[in-house]
Amino acid sequence: MIPSEFLLSYVSFNADNKPFIECQVGDKIECHELFEQDLSFEFDFSVKYCAGWVDFENRCSQICPDLAIVDEKYENCLKCRDKTGFNPAFYNASSVSAQQEKINQNPHFVYLAYFAPNVIKVGISQEERGIRRLLEQGVRLAIKLETFSSALIARQYEAKISKLDGIVETLPVHKKIELIKQPFDRATGERELRQKLLEIEQKIGVSFPKSELIPCEDYFHTASVDLSHVVLMKDYSQLVGHVRSVIGSIVITDYDGQLLAYNIKKLIGYRAQKVDGVIDIEIPSTQLALF
Repeated sequence: MIPSEFLLSYVSFNADNKPFIECQVGDKIECHELFEQDLSFEFDFSVKYCAGWVDFENRCSQICPDLAIVDEKYENCLKCRDKTGFNPAFYNASSVSAQQEKINQNPHFVYLAYFAPNVIKVGISQEERGIRRLLEQGVRLAIKLETFSSALIARQYEAKISKLDGIVETLPVHKKIELIKQPFDRATGERELRQKLLEIEQKIGVSFPKSELIPCEDYFHTASVDLSHVVLMKDYSQLVGHVRSVIGSIVITDYDGQLLAYNIKKLIGYRAQKVDGVIDIEIPSTQLALF
């Protein structure tokens, strides 16, 4: 059971590809899976705290030793960012940490990710993480092109592919939240991905004979959920409802018969307190690009 008071410090998918959150309670960190949870929490937006750092050597999260307060645009204080040493955009940095250098030496694969019709992204991920990177991004369907011996080699292919028409390298969450309202059709997604793969092979002159399709949608539990009328909850301090689906960092809850969508990463670093009884919230009536 999620504790009655906690600091939200991390959101991801575990080794079983199930969505979970990490809650800091005192000097301990607890992990809680999200599916079927009944949420009734009020977050205090007045102060944002450092979410801590990641000990890659021991594969675990650590609480910020200073319990530092951070600006709302950051998840970690400078000291914890340095202790973690991870930079996903390492190729743009003038130097990389020893931790990042070690990660870069691990096998990485290049993938094409499908989010909606005509929305395809290229990216790379550590092989040992399986498909968790794809799930964290809310990818509905993907093609794994090939695994390379290091991040540097994989990045060379990613950079070439990202320059081609019809492929993006980044996709902001506010765009993803708009796209989840579109019906997902696997056949359409597979057709677009395979067509794009053919174009890539022709344009960069490299074939990927080991490419494989990776279905992700089932891990989000969206099969019986109509997302077309989901209400997007931006800047709400209350997190409420019964968790039906989790698409990347977007948590879909059922609250009194209405589906609500929260970008839960926006709540990282804030303290939460459980609210007993009914929470009255004013649900937005107009459907705008709220994230």
